[in-house]
Amino acid sequence: MILPGGYWGKILLVDLSSEETKVVTFGEGFARKYLGGVGFAAKTISDHVTKSTNPLGAGNMLVFAVGPYQATNLAGTGRCAAAAKSPLTGIWGEANGGGKIGPQLKRAGFDAVAITGRARRPVYLWIYDGKAGIRDASDYWGLDTAEATKRLVEVAGDKRAGVSSIGKAGENLVRYACIANDNHGYFGRTGLGAVMGSKNLKALVVRGTLEPPIADIYRLHDIYKHAVTRIKKAPLTQQYRKHGDLVPAEFLGTLPMKNWRQDNWPQVEMIGTPRFTEQLQIRPWACPYCLIGCHRRITSPDHKCETGGPEYETLAMIGSNLLIEDLSAIVKANDLCNRYGIDTIELGGVLGWAFECYEKGLITKENTGGLELEWGNSEALVQMTRRIAERQGLGNLLAEGLKACVERIPDSKSYAIEVMGQAVPAHDPRASFGQTITTIASTRGSCHLHGFVEPMEMGVVVPELGITQAIDRFDPTKKGYIGAVYMDLGQFWNSLTMCLFYFLCEFPLKEQVGALNAITGWDVTPQEAQQIGERIVCLQQSFNLAMGLVPKKDNVMPDRLVVPHKSGGAAGQVLPWKAILDEYWNTKKWVDGIPNQGKLAELGLESPEHKKTAVFGCAEYGSD
Repeated sequence: MILPGGYWGKILLVDLSSEETKVVTFGEGFARKYLGGVGFAAKTISDHVTKSTNPLGAGNMLVFAVGPYQATNLAGTGRCAAAAKSPLTGIWGEANGGGKIGPQLKRAGFDAVAITGRARRPVYLWIYDGKAGIRDASDYWGLDTAEATKRLVEVAGDKRAGVSSIGKAGENLVRYACIANDNHGYFGRTGLGAVMGSKNLKALVVRGTLEPPIADIYRLHDIYKHAVTRIKKAPLTQQYRKHGDLVPAEFLGTLPMKNWRQDNWPQVEMIGTPRFTEQLQIRPWACPYCLIGCHRRITSPDHKCETGGPEYETLAMIGSNLLIEDLSAIVKANDLCNRYGIDTIELGGVLGWAFECYEKGLITKENTGGLELEWGNSEALVQMTRRIAERQGLGNLLAEGLKACVERIPDSKSYAIEVMGQAVPAHDPRASFGQTITTIASTRGSCHLHGFVEPMEMGVVVPELGITQAIDRFDPTKKGYIGAVYMDLGQFWNSLTMCLFYFLCEFPLKEQVGALNAITGWDVTPQEAQQIGERIVCLQQSFNLAMGLVPKKDNVMPDRLVVPHKSGGAAGQVLPWKAILDEYWNTKKWVDGIPNQGKLAELGLESPEHKKTAVFGCAEYGSD
């Protein structure tokens, strides 16, 4: 079987029910079509999972996948993709996380791991140099992610081993539980930690010493040598190294405040930079091979923390969104989320709903066990985080996510700021019209990264694809079209797999494609790179439609985000989201959000109704 550089051509298939493993193989055609990362995950999951598959059942497939970039030591390649049918949204569930697991998985001799079934007892998966074993994890079940990671690394006998583990939130099937990587990287959103918990899978422990093939190492070195100097000097690199991704957003109007109801919050200075950096004595905590180091290591003796410190989304969603200015409480809650394995964006969304319900009298002290869910109450934040992870009292409802909360209290629908069942992240589209598509039409539910257009509005453009200049953030011109292009590029990057921040820090698409070609020996153009991303987006959308998504009903902006701000950096701006969404769909050649047969054929995809479900049984796969 002919293979390009950067690939082993091997996917490890694990059946936890039977405790059997096998390897399936693929060739160059499959690699160039789906690339890696989320592309591989989208293909394998689409071939296996159906509408009747219970996301928390043995039939769901959980995939960890890397791309050709993990065959190198390039900056930004300490990444890995994870995906499954989401227990939170019921549609495509995806995450992209930093840490050791991505590079270690590639060096262990695999391009992906696809996990099905449910173990009879708690287990962890050990992968090393082309081999895999299912080991008893009874002694680790119930441990938080930090302690589990520490002990599993000790058992592995090699501190270079990558550990991806769940905490109590995943074990207790909190529907937005996440997966922790080495204490500072996380597979967040969509509830993949709950999928692991449902399978009795405590962790993956991965170590590899193999050297993946690279087609032209000298050309790769030359491309990287010219890029690395610019990356180091880029203004955003310097900002991220000093402060992380804590962009001051209150003055722009993009920061959520009081469950998205408030226009200004001067107290943001209490939790933002520079106070955050100085008080917590922040240091960069980098993923493997990273030049930026945007994760935060807290070194202050007054705020001891073994896990990664809060970043922008966390400070916004459990800080300003709840009007909590107590930085110590936010750090404590964030550390609890890391250890329990809770997505902080979703936590901020459900607590915003609960605090507003409490304010309006729909939730009372009788429901909260005497805890006052008042705006700014830091003790309520910390205690409710614990209760959600443990599924205690009201926390048991909040653990089900915003849609379930509204089903329990229908009069609270306007308080649930979600799209497709997932909380809107801390990027208000009223302050950045380009974020419309990621907010309401991302294939993984409301998101801010799938098609991150905000940087384009600040001047980070893609001239290789004809986007040569910034468009003002309040100008709706071509925002649907640009949203489509950036959505495709987002999935191209998530399939390489690389960190999005490097595109923002002077590593343009042309050079990324050049690096891909040097690794593989291909002749991919920027236009083909976009088409690869488009194929993956279209495949994910087809999966969502097969799961029951109704775009005209589900891809809708929450009412609260349509009402203009009265003051602040986005005052008076009316978001024309319907027109932007229509332009997005037209650009994609999707009729009301549904890819037409011509587009599917152009991309080499099957229509959902003709999808085969014999995973690894079709011509695109082989077997060993």
